[in-house]
Amino acid sequence: MSTIITLRVPASAFALDDVLSRNPIVEAQPVRSVQLDGATLSPLLWLRSDDSTPVEPSLRDDPSVREISPVAPSTDGGIYRLGLDPLTDEFMRLFADDSLTVLGAYGRDGEWVVRVLASDRNALSSLVDQWRRAGQRFDVERIVSPENLANPMRFGLTDSQYHTLVTAFRHGYYGVPRDSTITELSNIFGISHQAISQRLRRGHEQLIRRALIQRPSLSLQY
Repeated sequence: MSTIITLRVPASAFALDDVLSRNPIVEAQPVRSVQLDGATLSPLLWLRSDDSTPVEPSLRDDPSVREISPVAPSTDGGIYRLGLDPLTDEFMRLFADDSLTVLGAYGRDGEWVVRVLASDRNALSSLVDQWRRAGQRFDVERIVSPENLANPMRFGLTDSQYHTLVTAFRHGYYGVPRDSTITELSNIFGISHQAISQRLRRGHEQLIRRALIQRPSLSLQY
């Protein structure tokens, strides 16, 4: 059975430790899924600094970066093709094992969050056991089967939260001035205005967390 696992890995055990640890406001994310090409790891990475600090000098100083090819550089980051020498061989198996596919990764604050599709769960278990024996630090955040994944376009909203937010928007609840009220929305759904208010509040909280705080790409669900 296929499995999708979300891992949290310190950058010191993988790559770009200097970039992500010394500059915690810098974030990195592959532009597309990453696999090993021969014996090298050369991902196309999007990097960004929150305070407009140039990231290229940090890349050139990072010991895990052996080659830099700017693709679409900007003042605060941009897209780069990087030749990487991962800091430990154990994590290289993520990119070399045919039964494992790295769906995406997100680096910030000295760590990477990596999402992996395992077509063979035994291969994944073997890899994790190998990491533990080698003393590697990592956290397993989530394990799900692909069919149980929520629609990533919904940013983790429940069905009731999603339909309440969309209905509120379509009825002008967010307009200035408002075209509808909490009471009118409660009448549409046939529940109390307190329940509608709670759905909206929790939906807003989830949207802010997933769209603004965690900032994953739409193809990822961390």
